[in-house]
Amino acid sequence: MNRGGGGGGFRSRWRVGAGAAAIGLLAASGGVTAPAGHGTGGLPPIVFVSRHPLPGVPLVPGLGPHQRALAPGGSLMLRDAGGRVRELLPAGALWDCASPAVAPDGRRIAFAGTAGPDSAWRIYVVNLDGRGLAAVTGPARGFELPPMPALATDPALDLSRFDDLEPCWVGDHLLCFASTRFPQRAQYAALSVTNLHLVRDDGSGLRRITSERNGAADPVYDPGSGAIVYARWWFNRWQAAVSGAVTTDRARALPRDSINTWQLVAIRPNAHGPKLAAGSLSSRLDAMGVEPALAPDGGIVATYALNLGLSPRPGGTGIHRLDRRGGPTRWIAGAIVPEHGGDPYRNTLGLAAPSACAPAVLPDGRILMSYDPGARGDYGLWIVGRDGAPEPLYDRPGKLELDAAPVLARRLPGRGWSRDPGIAPAAERALARGDLADPALGTFTFDCLDVFASGGLAGAPARAAGLTLRFFAALPRFDRAGGDTAVMLREVPVGRHGAIRATGLPAGVPMFEQLADAAGHPLVTAHGPAHVAGLNAGTAGTVTRCVGCHTGHSRLPVPRGR
Repeated sequence: MNRGGGGGGFRSRWRVGAGAAAIGLLAASGGVTAPAGHGTGGLPPIVFVSRHPLPGVPLVPGLGPHQRALAPGGSLMLRDAGGRVRELLPAGALWDCASPAVAPDGRRIAFAGTAGPDSAWRIYVVNLDGRGLAAVTGPARGFELPPMPALATDPALDLSRFDDLEPCWVGDHLLCFASTRFPQRAQYAALSVTNLHLVRDDGSGLRRITSERNGAADPVYDPGSGAIVYARWWFNRWQAAVSGAVTTDRARALPRDSINTWQLVAIRPNAHGPKLAAGSLSSRLDAMGVEPALAPDGGIVATYALNLGLSPRPGGTGIHRLDRRGGPTRWIAGAIVPEHGGDPYRNTLGLAAPSACAPAVLPDGRILMSYDPGARGDYGLWIVGRDGAPEPLYDRPGKLELDAAPVLARRLPGRGWSRDPGIAPAAERALARGDLADPALGTFTFDCLDVFASGGLAGAPARAAGLTLRFFAALPRFDRAGGDTAVMLREVPVGRHGAIRATGLPAGVPMFEQLADAAGHPLVTAHGPAHVAGLNAGTAGTVTRCVGCHTGHSRLPVPRGR
């Protein structure tokens, strides 16, 4: 949802208007700007959306895979530095708007919009003065779908439709956004799957850059590292089997703690990654995050939810700060989720808890967010000051104020995304068919330096001889619940020092791995079977290097020169 600012690379080009301290100012749009307090003064202009609530349900449109493309209706809004609020677009220009992102020049806004309640979402750009509205993406998918009757006949979902959502700027004229353009059915629910795409602001150069099996969402650009940080749905319906290799039948699966969560990862141009971007590994909640916003001190502020997988509903939501080095996660606002059901001090499940979402970080570290303190399903804009206390900023009665972003000019140094080729149209067609023999896919190399390495983290398998690593591909089967079938591609012996190298693996295909013992059974460790609980993919012509095979292994650094 929120593509707000904050973090390195900002150059402030704004001044606070003379009316910034106006008390109880009635905005032109009919909303109320709260009195300016110690946490609400000195603000730049802020762009946001004001949307209708969803009829009959206390859910936030845009938050979670079930709500992301709902269109209850809404407006693109601007709060100027003096506190006045107005609609940016002419009346009737679009039915609904979401996820505004400020261009590096501070003069244009990219956002997702839809022309009607049943129309597909597309990416638009408009000038800060409300003029020059133009569609960036359109109905052309970017590649021709092969014949797949199930796309049109599946009663659970229509994979022939695609939505473009959640833009962010990764260059002066280059956008990244989430889209369901590549047809996939999620493993956990009858939902289409979002992946990240690049496109220039004139609509040219469209291509896909991620191959997440269940979902990639909420991209934000980190100008310091050149990475795109995004949220991915980490889940794998294929489990290690008691007899055989994999199964989807829990009665036949080896016991393990199931993982179904959204986590923050980072990817660099030409598919360097994804790597875990932030979060403590002390609990699943402490590593969960969507709607990331980068803080000036290097942390990442994100939305969390009681239901870590957000499906079918998020449950109580809040905002916390995740540390990029795996340090403790700090609660900021919203629902306090219990660590376990018997915790009487943290358990608010029986109460109507306040909710928070869609954070943005101001250059001075204050947090701008959407907040519902009364648990009524009515979100307004609030600011969390340096003392941690939230203060109201703007609330339009009966509407949901979401996705706020400060209007600031900033420098985005060139980091190679304009040269990232993405996935070629011919490869897209082969992937949709599940044709692993098509040379258009290309191949990559998997290189694990030591599968037994732990980096001091718990969960690594004990060193043993005679192990093998099995590579499985999840190939599309659109007519099936779960949307895929698992095919074992390769079984590679583990070297004496834990090294594994596999060449010629198909690129762009969601894959998972499993360690097997000398008898051919899935290896069982103290934390359950050594079986990857999510899916990753390699990029054509690259070498994927990693260390370890356990919880959090992707945060371990690969030694230089390897």
